[in-house]
Amino acid sequence: MPGRNTAFLSQEHYDEIKNTYSRFNEPWLKEEVEELKAMAADGVSKQDMASQLQRTPNSIQIKLKSLGLYTPVSMPPRWTEEDDSKVIDMYKAGSPFEDISKELGRSVNAIISRLIHLRVNIFNNDGR
Repeated sequence: MPGRNTAFLSQEHYDEIKNTYSRFNEPWLKEEVEELKAMAADGVSKQDMASQLQRTPNSIQIKLKSLGLYTPVSMPPRWTEEDDSKVIDMYKAGSPFEDISKELGRSVNAIISRLIHLRVNIFNNDGR
């Protein structure tokens, strides 16, 4: 197999990747790097960059990192005991999920997930 670091791939797997991404395991050309930089500046998704440049999404991510252009998605802050108390208290007081969400700076889905995690019965409003 051409290139490096592909010893762990079977020939079949290598061929499958190469058929999907024709530039897989090939050296980056200057023109490709410039196109990648332009796409990153335009906010193009990693998957779309991979399709356009015929590189794997992982290759795109590694190259963006090496260029200082990759920003990983930040993780939301951890839930604190104070957050847990506030979400339960607001829910039991009848606050809508949207209000709880705004108060805690989290998505509605995050609020619902946390209430479920805390074993608060949100499916039966009688228990508020």
